[in-house]
Amino acid sequence: MNDIAAALDLDPVTTHRRERTAAALTLLQSGSDAPPDDEALPLAYALAYHRLEGAENAARRRDTSALDWYRNTAGPILAGLARSSRLGPRIVIAPNEDEMIRGPHSDTPYYVLGPDTASAAESLGVLADDAFGHVAVTGLDALVAAHAAVICLTGRRRADQTLRSFAITRLPATVFTDHTSDAAVLGRDLVHEAAHNWLNDALVALRITIPDDETYFSPWRGTQRPAFGFLHACFAFPLTTIYAARARLGATGAAAAVLTDHERQQRPQLAAAQDDFTRAV
Repeated sequence: MNDIAAALDLDPVTTHRRERTAAALTLLQSGSDAPPDDEALPLAYALAYHRLEGAENAARRRDTSALDWYRNTAGPILAGLARSSRLGPRIVIAPNEDEMIRGPHSDTPYYVLGPDTASAAESLGVLADDAFGHVAVTGLDALVAAHAAVICLTGRRRADQTLRSFAITRLPATVFTDHTSDAAVLGRDLVHEAAHNWLNDALVALRITIPDDETYFSPWRGTQRPAFGFLHACFAFPLTTIYAARARLGATGAAAAVLTDHERQQRPQLAAAQDDFTRAV
């Protein structure tokens, strides 16, 4: 295990994920089976929360049919969307924009797996698996394997366009991200959002709270940010910089240029955040 993987391999995080999965499944359907082994746990964890979110939305709409589906039927159907990959079973989807949910839980529209969900086109599944290959080369595969079990591709962009990616606390182990045709670039964004998911889990598992009234200047956004968001950036961007520095060595063409530029941009921003990061910690 490399140094990064060892640092992120915290027993309380794994315990937290197993306990939350079991609790969610019990809430949805009393008598559910115990969570699976460690390799299958990331997907089981993600799916449990998609079912909880879907069930809550259905209950708020008083849609008893949808509520029953999420409680009693969804488990094997959603698990059947998984495809084998270098990092274990993954679900890769690419919903249309009008299928995304706009609500108070996320600044950007998000998606919840449901009865009408279909797997992404085979080409996108292959793109994701190729991205996993690039991640593995950088030594960050354990992070992505555990914290990016459901990958929602939100739109295709050119390499020179800004790519949007995000994760939300209500759907752990799920990553939302735009993509290009370059697997190495997708790998960077999977690392970024997996890092956010890991930190969210770690904060809860270790019972760490961050004051809402403390703010720090974010070089990435050019404005003051609450400590929670600032520390998330300070955690995720060093990992994407490590990824870019390692992955660009095997990348070609536009992907190599994007990763080189990412590393070049991040170094001064990380340096600018150093003093505030020390104070925030």
